Amino acid sequence: MKIFILDSNAKTLSNLKSFFAEKNGFDVVGTADNGLDGLNGIKEKKPDVVVTDLILGGLDGFGVISQIDTSEIKVMVTTAMCSDEIVARAFSMGVKYVLIKPYDPEVLIRRINDILATPIENTDKGFNNAVSNDLIHIVNTTDKKKQITSLLHDIGIIPNLKGFRYLRSAITMVIEDEAIIEAVTKVIYPEIAREYKTTPIRAERAIRHAIETSWKRDEGETITKVFNLPKSAKKPTNSEFIGLAAEYLKK
Repeated sequence: MKIFILDSNAKTLSNLKSFFAEKNGFDVVGTADNGLDGLNGIKEKKPDVVVTDLILGGLDGFGVISQIDTSEIKVMVTTAMCSDEIVARAFSMGVKYVLIKPYDPEVLIRRINDILATPIENTDKGFNNAVSNDLIHIVNTTDKKKQITSLLHDIGIIPNLKGFRYLRSAITMVIEDEAIIEAVTKVIYPEIAREYKTTPIRAERAIRHAIETSWKRDEGETITKVFNLPKSAKKPTNSEFIGLAAEYLKK
């Protein structure tokens, strides 16, 4: 079975390629960390299955899917963000499965086998008839904390950084009320300070340190790809990063 994988995180691509190399019957014929290279690779390699994230540089996942013949190639989406609207759009475009990040690679294999078998009818009334016969896998779609955790992890901001928890809380606040992004100093930092029994200044510094750590890790490559920023982009400020992350998860 020939598989092509698209993901903005180079480490994820490398890990999945190594994982599939140890499995019989699976051949990763190509990978790409941006939509344009991925689309060209798919046209060249003609895989049986395409596994793609939605957030990609150059051309996003929906743009890639729109140019794939989903009657010939089975498409699976992996994503850290999920909503009824996103899932409905994906399945209306011929996607066979939506798998929420983070996930176990063994589950990915099982789902790939599923989509090559007879489709299982979905009886969830929350989705319209256009997608009711497709296989759907959605876990904790309203669990923003898990989605934010996955996003920060992919970017390289890990839980042992104090700013990790502060960022997670800040992003959650902006998702719930986007207007407060204009009041980072007056609202967000004081609220984080209250929640974690620290000071607004320490909250600001910890968040800035977490972003700087991620940026220095690969000279900003991952952050610019995930948020689809120009390659010449400078390290985002605290408020810019929080706003970008919130918009990413709300799409």
